[in-house]
Formats: sequence, structure tokens, C-alpha cells
Amino acid sequence: MKIGIFGGTFNPVHLGHLLLAEGARERLKLDLVLWVPARLPPHKSVSGEVSSEERCRMVELAIEGHPAFRLSRVELNRTGPSYAIDTIRELQSQFPGKKTEWVFLVGSDTARELPTWKQIGELMTLIQFAAVPRPRGGTFRPHLSRLPERRRISALPAAVEEIPVKTPDISSSEIRQRLREGRSIRYWVPEAVRLHIEEGDLYR
Repeated sequence: MKIGIFGGTFNPVHLGHLLLAEGARERLKLDLVLWVPARLPPHKSVSGEVSSEERCRMVELAIEGHPAFRLSRVELNRTGPSYAIDTIRELQSQFPGKKTEWVFLVGSDTARELPTWKQIGELMTLIQFAAVPRPRGGTFRPHLSRLPERRRISALPAAVEEIPVKTPDISSSEIRQRLREGRSIRYWVPEAVRLHIEEGDLYR
């Protein structure tokens, strides 16, 4: 079995997240993608007044009906910062078996921050990292090797696999800004997520 882990604040979850996860699932032939909303990410604050439970609910709505996508509450149910090393250990205990392969899905921006992660040396022995390029200014960058920060990635204990999955130039921060301005987010997020945000008057 090959399992992908896709963590993030998902504040809110949007179509870019879904296309990243689906593209990675196809490219890496993943049997399962675990979506892991962070309760308290150690490297950035969670903007806005939306609770972790609301962010979790939006992920549930976004991935509902996909047979290979599953929500994991592993970080929401744990106190303290959501360190990846603790998450991986707990998830691997839930899926015992030497034949299980693990892949951590990250965007290229996150990949460049990996050297700062807690116990990154040990973490890289437990799981493979796969990086998806993030678009910047509407321009898709197909390879991380074009970025000057590539040297930091290659210095890690194990290689970060690059997967050329194309994602739209959408960000959660821009969606939050549009909502504060009373602008439409239709087609930026799944319809069920849009309705949930509007019904709950979230991010306003």
C-alpha cells in the first residue's frame, strides 16, 4: 500500500489543494491520500477567526465522495504544535506493516523550509517527500531545480522527489481577502465549501 500525507491549514481548502492532491495521487500511484488539517502549525500562524473544527469540516466537504481521499484528525486531536515528526509516527502506528510506503506531499515553498523542520534528519528516514511546484504570478514552474533554493533541498539526508503537477494560481489568503471585500469565491473553492462559508458567514 502506498499512502500520501497532505497536511496544511486549509484555511480555507480550495481547488488548488484538490488538484495538487489528485495530481500527486495519479503521478505517484497512491492508494490513499490522508488530508491532515493542522491544529497549530509550528511555522506560521493561522489567519482569521475560523476554528480548526471549521477548517476540518471544509476539508470533509471538499473531499467527500473521493474513494482515495480520507480526512485524518491526528493533529486536531493532539495538543501542542503540529510537528510533522509526531504526525508521521502516529499515522504509521495506525497503518502497521513493512509493505506500506509513505509519501509526504508538499508545495515547493514548503519544500524550501524543510531544513528548519523539527528532527528533519529522522523524519527523512521515515518518509519520502514529494514536492509540487507552486505557480507564481500565473506562471507555472515545472521544476524546482530552477529555483536558487534548490541547493538547500539537495543538502537534505534524502532527495525530495519532484512531481510536475500543474495547479492554479490560487491561495487561501487571497480567498480570505475576497471574502472580506464581499467578492465572489465561486469556482475558487468546491461548491459545498463555498456554501458552507456563506451560510456560516466565515472570514468576514
